[in-house]
Amino acid sequence: MSSIELIDNNKRNKIQKQDFGVHHWYQFILGYPPHLVRYYIEKFDINTRDIIFDPFCGTGTTPVEAIANGISCYGLEANPIAYFASKVKTYEYYNPDILLDYLAFIYCSMKESFKSLGIFEPQEELFVYNTRFKTVKVKNVKDLPEEQKKLIPKGFISPKPLLKVLILKEIILSIADKPTQDFFLLALASFIVKEAGNIRFGPEVGRTKPKDDIKAIQNFINIAETMINDVQKTELTGRAQIFMGDAREIDKYLPKKTASKINCVITSPPYPNEKDYTRSTRLESVLLDYIKDRHDLRNIKEHLLRSNSRNVFISDKDGDYISHFTSITSIAEKIEKKRIELNKTSGFEKHYHRIVLHYFGGMYKHLKSIKPFLTEHAQLAYVVGDQMSFFRILIPTAELLGEIAESLGYKVKEIELWRTSPVCPSDPDFLLQSAK
Repeated sequence: MSSIELIDNNKRNKIQKQDFGVHHWYQFILGYPPHLVRYYIEKFDINTRDIIFDPFCGTGTTPVEAIANGISCYGLEANPIAYFASKVKTYEYYNPDILLDYLAFIYCSMKESFKSLGIFEPQEELFVYNTRFKTVKVKNVKDLPEEQKKLIPKGFISPKPLLKVLILKEIILSIADKPTQDFFLLALASFIVKEAGNIRFGPEVGRTKPKDDIKAIQNFINIAETMINDVQKTELTGRAQIFMGDAREIDKYLPKKTASKINCVITSPPYPNEKDYTRSTRLESVLLDYIKDRHDLRNIKEHLLRSNSRNVFISDKDGDYISHFTSITSIAEKIEKKRIELNKTSGFEKHYHRIVLHYFGGMYKHLKSIKPFLTEHAQLAYVVGDQMSFFRILIPTAELLGEIAESLGYKVKEIELWRTSPVCPSDPDFLLQSAK
């Protein structure tokens, strides 16, 4: 029995107790768990002489797990906040004592700034910190520009928590040491999602009951202390390099020296469905200035696979690459025919059949672009999900990706059922395993 089979189906997509704390620093709700990476490291017999690559690395599950096992890893990610999280999680030179010194600086600066601005916490925190650094007293808080505010979904954060986030961000940005500043900015991203925002995650991201106020000092210190504790007890013996970019054009980002050097790919690309991946990270992306206007948002979407109707554009041509795959084009035709039968006329619904074409066309480009970087006997694992998001018409994602892979010279070794979703059992997740 495999290590995955020993885990209950409903818990297979959750972090386990034995997983490294670093994974908790900031997580993407649609990611996959560390034990799945360990499963494939073991199954593919990957060792410290090998190189792993995750071309859709998200918030760093594969890179963190790889370097925790002493294996070098490259990661690529198009969403800037997720890329940032991967980069911060895999940085290998943090000094816990310096981090604690700067945490004291942040704590004292928050207290002085809040006092100066007449801001009172709902309950006094229980921490006592002294800092050797000169504190920052924020006297005037710059509000978000209106164009930036409009990018945050309505009700995702209330005025008082937003004010405290902006003060905290200004304090952290005053830290001159860039890796340390980045460390605490990631703590801030986690704080925004877990404490400051009015957001919940289910099948989709949505609003919770508004928080009129929050214990900003207490909650931020708790998050940052936990992260520093993880640094103290976690030894990352491998090395990772993370790049931001489009997985359909890998040659633009990976160094030339990696050509024919990658032994293993462990990844999970987006699925063809109606999940807008930029919305799931929108609040923290805007508040940390990764998205300042609609141009920024569109630029991010243009570098993502066309997996939902909110990032399909008139100029898209990816579907041309799979026009000869009747197994794919016939599904797109069924979806469009069903739309017409149901008299569905919204702009989003009119894109459904195009999503199927452009998604698989994008994956064709991806699998073709990654091939020159793989060793002769490289092994690849793609975590994908069959979908029925478009008028309940089945899209057998794993099977179709296997067909594309074989057309490019890969050998499909196995399509293994990983788990069935308790929310939608008809959309199972598979492990598509192939070799160059």
